[in-house]
Amino acid sequence: MMGSIPDDRYRRPVPTQPLPPRVDVGVVTWNTADLTATALRRLLDSDQGCELRVLVHDNASTDCTPDVLRERVPEASVEVAPTNLGFAAAVNQLLDRSDAPWFLALNSDAWPQPGAVAAMVRAAERHPRAAAVAPRIERPEGGIEHSTHPFPSVPVALASAAGLRGRWAERHALHGAWAHDHERRVDWAVGAALLLRRSAVEEIGGFDASFFMYAEDLEWGYRARSHGWETWFTPDAVVVHVGNASGEKKYGNTRTAIWLANTYRFYRRHHSAAGTVAYRGANALGAGVAGLRALARRDRDTARHWVSTLPLHFRRSPGRDS
Repeated sequence: MMGSIPDDRYRRPVPTQPLPPRVDVGVVTWNTADLTATALRRLLDSDQGCELRVLVHDNASTDCTPDVLRERVPEASVEVAPTNLGFAAAVNQLLDRSDAPWFLALNSDAWPQPGAVAAMVRAAERHPRAAAVAPRIERPEGGIEHSTHPFPSVPVALASAAGLRGRWAERHALHGAWAHDHERRVDWAVGAALLLRRSAVEEIGGFDASFFMYAEDLEWGYRARSHGWETWFTPDAVVVHVGNASGEKKYGNTRTAIWLANTYRFYRRHHSAAGTVAYRGANALGAGVAGLRALARRDRDTARHWVSTLPLHFRRSPGRDS
């Protein structure tokens, strides 16, 4: 005889697995067909612990980048602009196409190691005011890319020029003093690989399109801080970055000049004319010291590089903030 059906007190809930986080990966391309196809395949063929959607904005490439990506990375949604909008404006186009709670801005020459995307999401969840989370960025040969920085200031420039080490230098994430080896809050991080929280972007806004390329990540990090948000770094996520694939094609040897011009334009927005002159002078001092150190090591090529940058610190920056 069949027994009676037990009431709700005897029913046990069936455990369910949480859904993986949903992340849109936004990639801007410009004449990097093979490199980007390889990078995206490495991303999509690895276990990232997330539900990924890849969005590509091509800035009017002339090397058939969109066709190559459609053939080799059919999972990606590729849109092509009729002209080169620049990096910042193109990222904003990708943000407009995205509807996921997380957006990973990823350079066209970079790919996360397995599990890196989920690790960035977990770090963001640990820090509810994190507008952005930056991974540890490594070069293909294994070296670390110094990818987190302090906001520019005269003390930071002078400390960098002096090659300062120790607790103050590490706290301010100075080059050579901060090993990118533990999770911490930072002022800003490079946009080569940067996980953005959708709710923060809606409050802060996208990248400043007046920076065609370079320093748009610095400006966004500063704006995020001014809105009460934070930028965090986690070494639990590793992204491999070739570096300057599109920038080298666009600017060649003038990349340093463009980056410095944009940095000084940003700095002038938030500081007086006299303060900006002092900041330029501190950076020029640093370049001179670096050149002398290179000469002491008999590294003439590096010394010539630093000497060649000296005039750039006193050149008028183009744009409305100069």
